[in-house]
Amino acid sequence: MTEEALDGVGPRARVRVDIAQAQLRSRIDIGQRFGNGLKTRLRAPLARHANEPAGATQAPMAPLVDTVEEQIKREKLREIEFKNREALKKELASRGEYCRTIDVRVGYDQVALGMVNVFEGALTDFAQAIAARFEVPQRDVLHLLRGEFRKVRASAAQAARRAGSELPAAIEDDASASAEAA
Repeated sequence: MTEEALDGVGPRARVRVDIAQAQLRSRIDIGQRFGNGLKTRLRAPLARHANEPAGATQAPMAPLVDTVEEQIKREKLREIEFKNREALKKELASRGEYCRTIDVRVGYDQVALGMVNVFEGALTDFAQAIAARFEVPQRDVLHLLRGEFRKVRASAAQAARRAGSELPAAIEDDASASAEAA
């Protein structure tokens, strides 16, 4: 703090709170503010002391100039916020509450493909059962079943594409909301 933030000299000097807070905000390194000075409230107004005269006014604060130092502090703050968002994403992912959209889509695609393959593989068994029951050649029944299955699969794929195109590419969560706020 400078003499501007003090009223008087020596051990009886009083601190002009508004000016001192402004000076601390502009001079303390951002890493220091988020480290050992984390609980220090530089913006909280303090009540006037009882022995301070009611009409006493404090000197006006000097306007804050956007210096290189201020820009560096802002960038450091952005870096810290970014690291915090990344840490939040990792924590949510480790708890299973957060995952990449592409990973989910790949997983669902594999499940769907597996189900289609199982059902398509079962067409031979279905054809054999139908052929035995109705005394028709299995080859003809299998040909008919595969043709019908292709039609159903094509319409289901088209419906899935429509439903997928309506879904958002990303879902809003705490981590992405704080990223947009920054």
